[in-house]
Amino acid sequence: MAYTCAYGIFQAQAAAKIAITVFILETKKRILVTIVGQGSITHIVRTGILQNMQAFCTPVVGILWHDVSLRKELTGQGIENHVLPAFTTSEAYYALRYKINNWYLSKILQSPSTKIQLQYLAQYATKRKNVKKKIKDTIIAFKHHMPNYTSKLLKKEKIRLQQEKVYADYKEWFDKLNIDGLYTITPFMQEVELLAIFCKQKSLPIIAAVHSFDNITKRGWTSVTFDHYIVWNKYNKAELQRIHPTLTENNITISGAPQFDFHFHTSGMLSKEAWLQKMNLPQGKKIILYGGGPATLFPNEPQYLQHLLEAFNKKRIEDNAVILFRSHPLDKMERWKKVTGESEYIVYDKAPNGTIKLDYTNVTTDDVEQLITTLMYTDVHINLCSTMAIDGSVFKKPQIAPAYDEVNTSKQHLLKRMYYQEHYVPIMQSNNVHLAASKRELIGLINKALQNPAVLTQHAAACVQEIITYTDGNSATRVTKVLEKMFAA
Repeated sequence: MAYTCAYGIFQAQAAAKIAITVFILETKKRILVTIVGQGSITHIVRTGILQNMQAFCTPVVGILWHDVSLRKELTGQGIENHVLPAFTTSEAYYALRYKINNWYLSKILQSPSTKIQLQYLAQYATKRKNVKKKIKDTIIAFKHHMPNYTSKLLKKEKIRLQQEKVYADYKEWFDKLNIDGLYTITPFMQEVELLAIFCKQKSLPIIAAVHSFDNITKRGWTSVTFDHYIVWNKYNKAELQRIHPTLTENNITISGAPQFDFHFHTSGMLSKEAWLQKMNLPQGKKIILYGGGPATLFPNEPQYLQHLLEAFNKKRIEDNAVILFRSHPLDKMERWKKVTGESEYIVYDKAPNGTIKLDYTNVTTDDVEQLITTLMYTDVHINLCSTMAIDGSVFKKPQIAPAYDEVNTSKQHLLKRMYYQEHYVPIMQSNNVHLAASKRELIGLINKALQNPAVLTQHAAACVQEIITYTDGNSATRVTKVLEKMFAA
């Protein structure tokens, strides 16, 4: 009888535990997490942030394209995932946003980066197109000085947006998921902005982490101010407060850069021998890593790889070296090979690309590890005004950057100015990136770096800390803590 009674008590306790567990699961907030490209996967999935969120909420992933491998992986981890509806707007709505963005860039953002990049890119457009754009922008800017013009545009945009078909499509999709909040690393995308609007309508919490340190000053207007922002550094924080004066200390967290956590946890990476074999690189040679940029921004860039190849052919770079060229994720290898072709001095490494859109592709753990080992085992790094300068500096590799243009010499001063965009100024002030003002200087800096790298890496550690703030490899943990505070039931 005593045994039966004890067993009954045990059953009651077990049932209570199950009931409590079910209650906890049911009361966990359903947080929408957006994945819009490769960067989102690296930042949110590969760092473990998404998996960590499962401890205190139910992450619901919205993916911008149907990625079979990624969706299968997430489903296997018990993470609910859906494909976002297609996002298209009318020409009238696009024109309306263009006018608002003109006001935002000149009156609210007020970053020198805007003018620097516009002037640089103008050289690749036809004279007629540049003139038409300048006239159009001048007229719009003049109208913004008229009383109530801007406020009327902003009101009109809200009304017009709700008349767009995409608004109804996204609203239907959003409502079916019973979302309790939003976490994104791309708050500047219109798809994400629309989801944030729906959250705001229901007074749901929305958090934005900024994926890259240039995003705040290089992106356009959005109608939503998020409840909380997570950023890389003090500069990002100041930029946000300049744009959104209502943001206080409690609305912004400096976490560092989660995607840099891998750089500080390298014990499980490939050995150099295994990496050399995988990359088909020769043993016993120093390796010059050239990290290419996107064609949309630097169409003339393949000239620098050609200049390196010419130097090798003419024995102006020491024989015990080889070039490893890594293409940009948003670029195609073909445009580089068209210039340099196959050579005993160059090994090509293609970054992952999507088929529908270059950015629409999965980034696996192996992809991340290959990038990190490449940064670790290469000896000299070359890139054109890229974040890769920080990645390489973590490993104290000499950072060399072309600042000349033999294809269009009359405009090469515009290229040099690109290194002084707002987000890049702290890097330049660190004296860690060494600009080459000519082909001769480029080859001279490379030889100097190969012979005595320490001379060019004295400021590497300080530069890294200035940009990503934390070098402990725990940025993803800091982000997770913010999300738990905001989203835990």
